[in-house]
Amino acid sequence: MFTERTNESDDTPQARRLAQTRQAILQNAREMIVAQGIHGLSIRALADSIDYTPGALYKYFSSKEALVDAVRADCFEELNIFIAEQVGTAVNTPEMLLLGGLAYIEYAAQHPQEYHLMFNMEPSHATSGEQREMAMRALLLIVQIGIAQGELVAQGAYDAAAIAYHCWATVHGIASLQATVLLDERDDLPELNRLILQKVIEGFTL
Repeated sequence: MFTERTNESDDTPQARRLAQTRQAILQNAREMIVAQGIHGLSIRALADSIDYTPGALYKYFSSKEALVDAVRADCFEELNIFIAEQVGTAVNTPEMLLLGGLAYIEYAAQHPQEYHLMFNMEPSHATSGEQREMAMRALLLIVQIGIAQGELVAQGAYDAAAIAYHCWATVHGIASLQATVLLDERDDLPELNRLILQKVIEGFTL
């Protein structure tokens, strides 16, 4: 169970200091994981990096597992923001699907360690929490709007939910390949990724 400790949200100097310290903990933990892997995350070394004692970290996170899950949740939030920024320039729903998919793949290519942390560990609060649900709802809403406007076509059981799942499965597969076995070749793949997604999306517009 996720057991991150929470604090009062009042906008007071103390609350701001707590929030800043929490963010420093998360940032340093993330950097340590990226550099050394999940097993290289040391609570003692993390405490030293922000001039804290190991025991003091438990004011913010009750366990190493809770800290890792909070880092994962932050990564999901970062991914959602990155996708939203790219989708915001689209002029129709097919383009929203294209730009959102390319952003998802780009994030994985730029942050392979974080992507592994997000998707290749056991399910947790971070992978079933607010940020994941937000991403699912946003993708489904785009598809539903596209169908309502006649820009996308649902056919029987291949409804809005199925189209959304198809989109996510496609970009996740490409992103996973680029973040692992094709990591050193990712600079050569952006145009091919765009072509693949365009072909997939064309199938929703027929």
